[in-house]
Amino acid sequence: MPNDFTMNLLNSVLQEKLDEYRADGLSDSEIVDKIAELKIENVLTKVVEAMSSDAVDTMETTMYERILEERSNTEQFLIHNSQIWEKGFVASEAMYLIALEAGSDISTYISTLAEEQTKDKKFRYCVLGELYGRACQQYLEIIYLVKGGFADGAYARWRSLFELSVISEFIRNNDEAVAKAYYNASFTDDGRCGWAGSAPCFSGWKNPNKIKVEDIKKQCSMATDAWNNQYKLANKVVHATPQGTFDRLGVPSGPRTFTPVGHSDYGLAPPAVNAAISLSMIAADYFGFVLSGDSIVNIRILTKWVNLVKKYYTDIEEKCFDIKIDSTLPEHSE
Repeated sequence: MPNDFTMNLLNSVLQEKLDEYRADGLSDSEIVDKIAELKIENVLTKVVEAMSSDAVDTMETTMYERILEERSNTEQFLIHNSQIWEKGFVASEAMYLIALEAGSDISTYISTLAEEQTKDKKFRYCVLGELYGRACQQYLEIIYLVKGGFADGAYARWRSLFELSVISEFIRNNDEAVAKAYYNASFTDDGRCGWAGSAPCFSGWKNPNKIKVEDIKKQCSMATDAWNNQYKLANKVVHATPQGTFDRLGVPSGPRTFTPVGHSDYGLAPPAVNAAISLSMIAADYFGFVLSGDSIVNIRILTKWVNLVKKYYTDIEEKCFDIKIDSTLPEHSE
């Protein structure tokens, strides 16, 4: 018999009543009538209410003790995870610092330009800068998810970073009108991509509000089979798909006898590496548009650092998990 504590308790209450009626000398028919008068559903409701209230009271009384224990378990996992991936984690965090310092340098440089040098580019400077800042923040979020052992969450967050890289390239490759339309759209409640209708490549679209990120991506360098495969995988992770449910990044593929519910040290390389590549691409769009000597150097620094990040994570996967990096992963050339 399944161990249903609530129903067992209900049956126990009914059995006590049954024994009580028999002790009083009631006949079987009288006992049936008495049991019917109890209304089983009302008894069950009272049992459920009593049990749930007791459970809530007990948890409230012991929650600090239990959560401290759980935090201790989490700390042990983080230490374990760091022992495996530390070189990759440090490289990822170092890239964040490099990106911040480079972004600050570019922002300062733009602020010193004469008005005649910026008047035809001010919306692109503004939009590309904001996209870059948002990318840095999302990259940091991905680092924290990776360090916490949440490969699927990190990959879901990378999906957003990838879309930022698509928009960033699209803004850079088009004129001031497109950047202005993107900026002006921020003051509306419209979350669609109608602003992209200002670009010549969409001039034939009768309804610009039907333009999607996927359509914009096709106008960019990321419209390759390798990136499309990565993006499709990220979509599965984000949405309630069967694949995202049964074939998670955080556990090895194949048959398993458990349902993953928390931290895992598995599958952390793909979101970490893809995030580094995407951030460097967005940096290249922003810095490359500004086009100063320092911006060119910073692009090269980030590009070289991405290759270092990829090497560290690849080495760790091969050494600790006997995993070879998928040959279909997007390459990041120098």
